Amino acid sequence: MQSLISRLPVALALAVFAAAMWFVWFGWDDVPYDVWQVLGCGLCVVAGSVAALTRAGRGVVLLAAAATVGFAVPWAAYASSSDDSGLWVVGLVLLLAGVFPGLVVVLTIARLVRR
Repeated sequence: MQSLISRLPVALALAVFAAAMWFVWFGWDDVPYDVWQVLGCGLCVVAGSVAALTRAGRGVVLLAAAATVGFAVPWAAYASSSDDSGLWVVGLVLLLAGVFPGLVVVLTIARLVRR
């Protein structure tokens, strides 16, 4: 339990970083995202997640969840405000279903390489 509590500040910082990445890469644009935006944002979130894992030492699932939720919250707030059809919920589910397991895999590989 103590080690989980010691990793919470890193997870919180990662969630804030992931949210900031949404604003930096997508928050200023109201048209469909370009490939360069998606790749840039994805690389930044992955790099931030790996840096957080290096700092925390452990906690792959916690950090993947923190980055996913941190990114998904501003995305969902924007999407829900600009979509009257309700299909933004489908987008949110797809975002969560892709980002979380993807980050778990990347962070697991990073942890194995680090060893």
